[in-house]
Amino acid sequence: MQRRKPVADPQALGAALRERRKSLGKTLTEIAEITSVDVGQLSRIENGQMRRDGGNLQKYITALQKLEATRTQARAPSVVERFAAIVGRSNRHAEAATAFVDALERLM
Repeated sequence: MQRRKPVADPQALGAALRERRKSLGKTLTEIAEITSVDVGQLSRIENGQMRRDGGNLQKYITALQKLEATRTQARAPSVVERFAAIVGRSNRHAEAATAFVDALERLM
C-alpha cells in the first residue's frame, strides 16, 4: 500500500485554501455541505492541523476546483455569444462578421 507524502507546509496550504474559498464567496458551512466533511475538520485543514491521510483534504481541494471551474464557465461567454454580440452592435459590424465567415468558409 502506497502512503501519501505529508504536506510540506500545512499552515501555508491551509491559508491558501482559506483565501481561495473566500475569493469564491463560500463559507466553511457551504464547503462542508458540498464535501460531506465536518466543518470542524475543514477548519483544522485551514489552520494547518490536517491529518496525514489527506482524504478530506482532497475532497476540499476538489470542491474548490469545481467551484472555480463553474464560476469561470458562468462568467465567460461562449464564442457564439461573443460573435452574436459583435454582430448585433451595428450594420457595419454585421457586414464585417459576414465577410469574416465567408472568408473562413472559402478556406475550408
